[in-house]
Amino acid sequence: MNIKSITEGILFVVGDEGITLSDLSNTLGVDVNKTKEILKELQVEYEKDNRGIRISFLGDAFKLTTKKEHKEYYEK
Repeated sequence: MNIKSITEGILFVVGDEGITLSDLSNTLGVDVNKTKEILKELQVEYEKDNRGIRISFLGDAFKLTTKKEHKEYYEK
């Protein structure tokens, strides 16, 4: 099982609501530090030019968001 891909799927499923670090850790069954490590790895991958999404921390939750530099295309 690839915990990084599971994390990505969870972030997709929770949508605009997002998920707290604590809830994500509990869902994955790993400690908070491991969850932070997974999120950081995904964030680094998403920051590459060939990706259209990123992980944002809004309020108290992590969620997938689109990249602001692509905004003009999303508005069309």
